[in-house]
Amino acid sequence: MKKNLTMTFTGDSLFVADFPESYDKDLKEISDVIKEVDVRITNLETNLSEFGDYGNAYSGGTWLNTEPKDFKYLEKYGFNYYGTANNHVMDYSYHGMLDTIKELEKRGYAHSGTGYDLEDASKPAILNINGKKVGIIAVTTAFQEASKAGKPTPNIKGRPGVNYAGYNTYYQVDEKDIEDLKRIAAKTHINATREKNIKTGYVKPAPEGVFVLGTLNFCLEGTKPTTQCIKADKERIINDIKKAKEQCDYVFLFVHCHTMKGDSQENVPDHLIELAKDCIDAGCAGILGGGTHQLRPLEIYKGKPIFYSLGDFIYQGMRVKMFPADFLNKWGCDETATAWEGLMARSQGNKYGLQKLESSFLTILPIAEYDGDTMVSLKMYPISLGFTREGDLNGLPFIAKGEEAKKIFDIMDRLSRPYGTDLKLENDVIVLTMKK
Repeated sequence: MKKNLTMTFTGDSLFVADFPESYDKDLKEISDVIKEVDVRITNLETNLSEFGDYGNAYSGGTWLNTEPKDFKYLEKYGFNYYGTANNHVMDYSYHGMLDTIKELEKRGYAHSGTGYDLEDASKPAILNINGKKVGIIAVTTAFQEASKAGKPTPNIKGRPGVNYAGYNTYYQVDEKDIEDLKRIAAKTHINATREKNIKTGYVKPAPEGVFVLGTLNFCLEGTKPTTQCIKADKERIINDIKKAKEQCDYVFLFVHCHTMKGDSQENVPDHLIELAKDCIDAGCAGILGGGTHQLRPLEIYKGKPIFYSLGDFIYQGMRVKMFPADFLNKWGCDETATAWEGLMARSQGNKYGLQKLESSFLTILPIAEYDGDTMVSLKMYPISLGFTREGDLNGLPFIAKGEEAKKIFDIMDRLSRPYGTDLKLENDVIVLTMKK
């Protein structure tokens, strides 16, 4: 008898430390749900490396690393795939990134998103389940140029790094604003170096209809999207999906994106919508989003789910064990300061930071069921990370019930309804109303 495929995934596992024994009951309840599912996905929002590796000159915002001996705690949830495409992959430079790959492979886990060159970072992880092949490609739109994986040439090796999808940002203004910007450029000479580099062939001129001020692109309102995929990156990812579909029954795209549209992280940027829909058109069974540290809408496009972001699944940002001098010095500490002292300096005595935002502590655990190419059901467990919990329990996920489940449902319903998504809350579980 044919068995339908089930898939679950989580928001970011920003996991850097052990779990207290008092978490065991909550962990078992949530892991029991996860382990019943065929495809079990999370984003590894850290590196798995000893602190002997040197810290990079830049980071994804906070230098994140987890000692391999502590990985056993994350393993308890039962994931069978770990995505590694995110903005923290190079926090501990090439050694940290490659150590992470080696650690996952040593333990026998499927993974994708980083690699020894761009082809390696772009290839799908493949799970064999119930006689079906499931491919998962991971990509980030949040990256430093220096973290990008590179292609080889006949003479030079490809560069280790992350699978990336770049985009351009266009600030929308009116004609008077454009004239004002041109006057500012003329007065300040902010574009002088750029203009010289265009004349000497090191920089391309701006496309028609775009005025560049320094490094910012401006255009007339309505002439361009606010953000737009870089064409070559999108085409490369679409080709990877099509190739994966030739050998897989299902292909999922795991996308890490930090960009917002306007002034709210809830707002989905234009380039993410563009990438998601074009990848479903290319054969994706679903788009699995994260990165923003808070929930974003769910859209059903051509019968396939687009989760624009699930936010965080684990948030241990205040339990980082060590930092390089770059972080400590930036926040006014010397090199002998502890990680906690550095975190307290950055947060101004724990007044500011993601740990102070309840939105960073609310997420969902979706379970999608597929019959062939068709998604036949989708339910979502409301998950809380314990915003009001004290000590080491703070930031660890548990299945929300009652008023807290209703709060998470209300957020998802408010965000998703404008996208035509009809959700209901039934016995503390969010259920998608399937359209016939």
